[in-house]
Amino acid sequence: PRQLEQGEIDLFFHTSVGAPPGLHRRVLFDERYVLAGRAGHPRLRRRPTLAQFCALEHVVVSPGGGGFAGPADEAPARQGLARRVVLSVPHFLFMMSVLAGTDMVAMLPERLARGVPGLRVVEAPLEVPGYEMAMLWHERRHRDAGHRWLREWIAARLP
Repeated sequence: PRQLEQGEIDLFFHTSVGAPPGLHRRVLFDERYVLAGRAGHPRLRRRPTLAQFCALEHVVVSPGGGGFAGPADEAPARQGLARRVVLSVPHFLFMMSVLAGTDMVAMLPERLARGVPGLRVVEAPLEVPGYEMAMLWHERRHRDAGHRWLREWIAARLP
């Protein structure tokens, strides 16, 4: 928000939940999570049961570092189960190479996982809350013709 206010940046992307208040926003898409692992993963030939899901070795994203739990842990916990989280990485892009070269699995945003060579995507045996992705901008750019064009151009290219 400070960078927008000071003109250091003109536009940024953030989930709707937790987005700073007082900015203009346009929701771009709703995202959901899927289970992904390497192509040929022996336990991802079909959708696993919840117990099978929990027994797999999981990778999670922890941007701040060191987090080993996430939203996919809540549903198993209600049934007295727990995932085996064995690795925490700082971002999704690093996770892709980990998945492609190991038998670890991860809950990934569907848009990130679908169509990636070397990855197998299946439905998870649990519902993990998704999110809305939005673009946000400051009032001083709201009526700027070039900025408005850029926002429309971006929105038109996302399904």
